[in-house]
Amino acid sequence: MNEFMNNLYGAIGAEVTGYYYDTPFQGTITRTRVKYGNDIGVTVEDDKNIWLIDGTELFEGEGGAYTNLHVYFK
Repeated sequence: MNEFMNNLYGAIGAEVTGYYYDTPFQGTITRTRVKYGNDIGVTVEDDKNIWLIDGTELFEGEGGAYTNLHVYFK
């Protein structure tokens, strides 16, 4: 998990896919920030939407309203 978080922190421009409330999305990481504790906040954007996803949710592939999450590191 530590290696994933280190890679995620520097993953500006990486693609993320998944489902938000059963609606598919595909976007690009535009921002990352360290959150209180041991997590990273990730901003994912496409032409219409902005999603705020925790790094632990991306690592686990799901969390909250998100399912089937994938990060495609460059």
